[in-house]
Amino acid sequence: MRTKDENKIKAIKEAVIALCEADGFTNLTTAKVAKRAGVSPATIYLYYQDKTDLLSRLYEEVKDDLHKGLAGTIAAAGSDLEAQIRAMLRYSITQTQQYPKESHFVSALWTNQELLDDAARAYGQTAAGPLVKLYQQIAASSDFIDAPEVIVASFATVPQLVLQTANTVVDEATINQSIELVIKALKR
Repeated sequence: MRTKDENKIKAIKEAVIALCEADGFTNLTTAKVAKRAGVSPATIYLYYQDKTDLLSRLYEEVKDDLHKGLAGTIAAAGSDLEAQIRAMLRYSITQTQQYPKESHFVSALWTNQELLDDAARAYGQTAAGPLVKLYQQIAASSDFIDAPEVIVASFATVPQLVLQTANTVVDEATINQSIELVIKALKR
């Protein structure tokens, strides 16, 4: 049995993220990925069944990478729910700033879920455990709106979207304003 070549897997991952950012998902082909990654197209099929499997598994991996440390960040904010929300938003902003391509990749796939398999869609819901728990606390709190998790999650992406769509570097004042707008939108 062949062993996994982690360097090839990493090159494939980086190629997919770069190509999706540059050309979008529709134009993504295994031939383009292979060329960019410096591997043969057959190599991709050693690790992934098809394009859907490739995008789905990479989505799961990148989402995990982006969420490492989130639970600790929320816990470190203490028991105040508003402080936990602020900590989560700040964490998301920091991750988006440090890993802009990866953040865009995950966001773009989450809004194009038809490109993911059922396992990746389910994983997207469960892997975000600390977020789901936080969203449930928001829904249960009398201080915050009673809205489905999907609505709360959409509001929580506003600071990331500001960073991803700005044509210039976003200053701290704008970041803070986006956080405050999210808090205001979620409060009763």
